[in-house]
Amino acid sequence: MWNPWSEKEVKLLKKLYPTASQEELSKRFGRSYNAIKTKAFRMGLRRIRKHPEWSPYEIKVIKKMAATKSISQIAKALGRSHWSVSMKVSEMGLKTPKPNYWSNEEIKLIKKLYPTKTAAEIASRLGRSVLVVRNKIFELPLKKYKIAR
Repeated sequence: MWNPWSEKEVKLLKKLYPTASQEELSKRFGRSYNAIKTKAFRMGLRRIRKHPEWSPYEIKVIKKMAATKSISQIAKALGRSHWSVSMKVSEMGLKTPKPNYWSNEEIKLIKKLYPTKTAAEIASRLGRSVLVVRNKIFELPLKKYKIAR
């Protein structure tokens, strides 16, 4: 059964929707949260997400870990989302290390093979794309041996 919204309810929804809990809204309006959410969407209302404040302990952990740990590792240690830690690290002007997606064995193999093999041959052996292997070769940086003819 459809229950139209009164002007009073619409005004109250504008006031409460951004910050009130789902339970509070459902009780206040006597409607399902889906009905409330649909009405709010049609009115262009958005919820304001409340994130817990950062404690001095969390700030200390971030400062200590940021130099050597990834965002994911810090987030796991703090029980926070990857996104929230990433935003906080950025806000604090800190940098975290670039993740190393190459194993030591792969790097050793590239160094061993590159003087005599092409990037395509190495890529095939590693099961990686030629472009990724070329980028790693450039990053290392490695040189080809010149073969005397």
